[in-house]
Formats: sequence, C-alpha cells, structure tokens
Amino acid sequence: MKFNFFGGNTNRLVDGAGDVGVGGGSAGVDVDVSPSYGVRKDELGMVVRVGGRGDGGRRGTWFGLAKFANRRGGKVLQFVRGSYKFNLPFSTVGSLAITPTYDRQRDLTSCHVVGKSASGRTAAMLDLNWDNPTLSVLHALDERNTISPEISLNNAKIMYNWDVALNSGSIKTRVDPTSAIEVVWTDQTEGGKWVTDFRLPLTGGPGPLAGDIRVRRQFAF
Repeated sequence: MKFNFFGGNTNRLVDGAGDVGVGGGSAGVDVDVSPSYGVRKDELGMVVRVGGRGDGGRRGTWFGLAKFANRRGGKVLQFVRGSYKFNLPFSTVGSLAITPTYDRQRDLTSCHVVGKSASGRTAAMLDLNWDNPTLSVLHALDERNTISPEISLNNAKIMYNWDVALNSGSIKTRVDPTSAIEVVWTDQTEGGKWVTDFRLPLTGGPGPLAGDIRVRRQFAF
C-alpha cells in the first residue's frame, strides 16, 4: 500500500469511465489524500481517493473517491464515487465498467455503465441519472474522427455528436434534429486558445441568417 499526499487535483486517479491512473507495482492499493483550505469561505476540505489493479490490471481496476468539508450547516461527507472495471474474454466486448455516484449535497444518485470492444474503438455507455438518463454509442472511425449518437431514455430524443481531433485543437459538432446544430472549434495557440461557437437553428428561423457565431479568447498564464 502506498500513500500519496497532493493538493488540488481531484481527478488524479480517475481516467475516463472507471480507469485508474495509479502508480506503483502490478498489484496493491494506492491512497491519495488531498487536503485543501478555502480562504474566502473559511472552509477545510479533503478528497480521499483509493485505487488498485487486480493481478496487474488483467482482472480489472477499481477506484473510490470521497469528498469531505467542514462547511457550517452542511454535511461533512459531500460526494462519493466508486467504480470497478473488469476485463472480459470476448472478441466483441473486451471490458465492462460500472461507476455509481452519490452527490450528498444535492441528494442525487447516478450510475454509468460502459462496455468497450476488444479493439477499443467502440463503446456503449448507459448513463442512469434522475434528470436525463441516456444511452449512447461511441465509435472511432479513425485516429481523428469519433461519432456518438445518443438517445434519451425519457423521451426517445436522439442527438448526434461528431468529434474531430486536429493537430492544434478540435472541432465538436452536436446535432439536435428538432432544435439546432452546434459546433465548437477550439484552436490551441501559444499562451492560450481561441474558441469559436457556432449555432444554427433548424426550426423557426430564416435559414442560415439565424445562425449565431461567437469567438472568444482564453489565456493561459
């Protein structure tokens, strides 16, 4: 067992849906404790993460995360998440990850179930939450292009997503056939990045003239 003490990064051990980015040997448990102090709110906080790999990762990986705070009038335990990802000996489905979450501040529970193909190019994700449970399928066409149709389990509404990885950024397109087409182009540059947002309504507007374009600059110091 190894203990690490860090500050700030609450996602250090969490990589994607159930993956654990832990160091150390081929087995065992890693524990990461991140204390913090908010000057403005005079609040002490702590994030505890644990993660491990069974049989060097061949059997699967698991992690747990809990957030604590001494907020006045609030609850000490604020957030809990756990996950277990296990490998499967099939050519069509290579792994399955289950990630339940409980947000005690908002009294909300959710659960993600992700199945990935053995090639790693296709994944099916079931997002079970109270607001809008969805089922989506992600498929990597090549190294740059990924498509992911998504259907709402509440009203059967279908959304289409297309992500393109560029050498200096990305283009993310989201299509709602009943509403609009939204495109976000991110261009990484020295000292920050440019972000261009484009939205084209598909209903109730005078064609392309109803489109909305916004350009913003984000600086990195």
